[in-house]
Amino acid sequence: MFVTQAQAQENVSIGPLVGVSIANFRGDVNGTDWKPGLTVGGFYNYSSESGFGFSGQLLFTQLGAKVFEKTNEINLNYIQAPLLATFFFGQYGDKVRPKIFLGPNLNFLVSARDKDGNNLNGNSDNRVYSPFDLGLTFGAGINIRLQEKIWLNLDARYGLGLIDVTKDGNTNIKNQNFGINAGLSFPLGTYNSNTGRLRTR
Repeated sequence: MFVTQAQAQENVSIGPLVGVSIANFRGDVNGTDWKPGLTVGGFYNYSSESGFGFSGQLLFTQLGAKVFEKTNEINLNYIQAPLLATFFFGQYGDKVRPKIFLGPNLNFLVSARDKDGNNLNGNSDNRVYSPFDLGLTFGAGINIRLQEKIWLNLDARYGLGLIDVTKDGNTNIKNQNFGINAGLSFPLGTYNSNTGRLRTR
């Protein structure tokens, strides 16, 4: 009983995340195709006894598309900040917890390069791609307890770009991607919603 109670109290965790991003454009585009990329970063998880929770993530994600009949690529590299409302199925403290999640993601463009690494975004006076993108992320996954207080986090997600990522007013091109990710979460402490405080001991 004491072990179960100790596990239930640890409801805030952090950890690393790595995955694969399969991206393409949508909108005013022709001849593009899906291309693989990397996702890597970290996350903060909060879960409550009611099943509802929250995940804040900071990720480096490669978006873009294959172009010119797959002979070249547009690689849009972003720092992403997904803010995800999460619902966990099953009972609080179960060894396996399926989950679904939904929320906005803020994307900040780091670079735009072709297959050979050449810059595609011009200079500071003549940008081709916008420095900011707003999207919606939703998906499902499962958390598996590997040992006391250490969890394997697996998820599959879809990211839907909501705004034009180009500076060209004559076109409307948006991002989209599928992601498969894995992470390890480690306990950070206990958040008490009544006091609004995080207790790390």
